[in-house]
Amino acid sequence: MLAADRSAVETELQAQAIQIKNIEMNNIDRYLQAIGTQAALICGFAAGESFCVELSNATPWYLITGYYFCNVFALILEMYCVMNATLVSVLGPTFALNGPQGSMHASVKCMKEERLQILSAFWSGALSFGAAQMFAVWIIAPAVTAVTANMIMVLGFVVINKSMERIKVKFKFEEIYAGDDDGKGNFLKDASPSGVGGRRASGLSALLPVTLGNVSNKSSMRGQDFITRAESNV
Repeated sequence: MLAADRSAVETELQAQAIQIKNIEMNNIDRYLQAIGTQAALICGFAAGESFCVELSNATPWYLITGYYFCNVFALILEMYCVMNATLVSVLGPTFALNGPQGSMHASVKCMKEERLQILSAFWSGALSFGAAQMFAVWIIAPAVTAVTANMIMVLGFVVINKSMERIKVKFKFEEIYAGDDDGKGNFLKDASPSGVGGRRASGLSALLPVTLGNVSNKSSMRGQDFITRAESNV
């Protein structure tokens, strides 16, 4: 009887951990969908812009080279974001549902890693797209107009950067160490923030050591408390 109750406690803890991971996976999925949508928008603009600027024999070669280099670079990076964000959003949840034991934790971990690379490519492509606009102004407009337009663009980039920094500060949170796991949802006893394999987590992920813990450690301790109370009642 006590063994069955103890097993039920461990099962409940594992179910709670999976629910938390499911919420985290849904959050990452929405994150990737948002990036993929905006990347597709910029990608479309970059593709259309390749044929919009009229060139002439009088156009300096360095302006043409800079324009097409930045435009094609933005096109490739944003296409990278669209393809990878779609692939991760499709394969991540599929692996979590159909994979082996511990696939939910492994899937969330891989999605987090890919998310950072996709975001880096997105911002790099956006900056390249902005640089292409600066070259385009010099190609199609007089010098005075080009200088004015470029000054406005640079000022706009500075304002955007400051607003991004302000938003990041507002939503900044202190990371809480959540240990590490062996890929099956079992947290390692010797995991530490500075140790090999250690990692940092926050938010709902920080609850994992409490809800799941190590099945042979934290769950056993909670089960032992339950057994002690049951024996005292007897």
